[in-house]
Amino acid sequence: MIEVNSLKKVFGDTTVLESIDFSVEKGEVVCLVGPSGSGKTTLLRCLNLLETPDGGTVTIGKKTMAFDGSGRVKKRDVNDMRTYTGMVFQGFHLFPHRTVMENIIEAPLTVQGRNRAELVREGEELLGKVGMLEHKDKYPDALSGGQQQRAAIARALMMQPEVMLFDEPTSALDPQTVGEVLRVMESLASEGLTMVIVTHEMNFARRVADKVLFMDGGYIVESGTPADVLENPKEARTREFLQLLEE
Repeated sequence: MIEVNSLKKVFGDTTVLESIDFSVEKGEVVCLVGPSGSGKTTLLRCLNLLETPDGGTVTIGKKTMAFDGSGRVKKRDVNDMRTYTGMVFQGFHLFPHRTVMENIIEAPLTVQGRNRAELVREGEELLGKVGMLEHKDKYPDALSGGQQQRAAIARALMMQPEVMLFDEPTSALDPQTVGEVLRVMESLASEGLTMVIVTHEMNFARRVADKVLFMDGGYIVESGTPADVLENPKEARTREFLQLLEE
């Protein structure tokens, strides 16, 4: 489903990602963990081509792209790659002047030119799945942070992606609403949706992930099952990070 080889990303004189290699099988949940500034979010943004890599190759589904450091990519190739992925950010990025339903059908309506009535039916089904159907006619400012993030998840799912990318989806939420978003994500995982998740929720990673990648300094330092990486890490940097979380 996803294959990343020798991926590199540079900002100015700073190398943010170096020699990144990993794969994600169909139906797998992969969690990226590590300290702030380790390159987790940049890696996720490279998968969705919100950032253009400076080297290496990325394959998602049937689409492979190679990067030569020029920063030049064809818009058609970017659009082709993005048909495979949906992304949920730390912020919710909902249109404030549109209802929840209007927010989630906007992209397939305008980009894919699909039938509005059909999209509303699908939207109601998805909103029910994330526990938001009763809020479909509300505007974002009438919702809690957790409700807005669940609406954002439904919006990404409306494009029927094969892979969902989550960039610390609970980091902007208060403790009372973190659980409701994580429960939705656990439900998606149980349905076999392929997901790559940047998270600081270690207990969530233990429960849901098939594979955990620990990143530090722009490298994947250690990878394996949650039991391998989070319970019995081999690398000193991984152990130090986990010990800091426990203090």
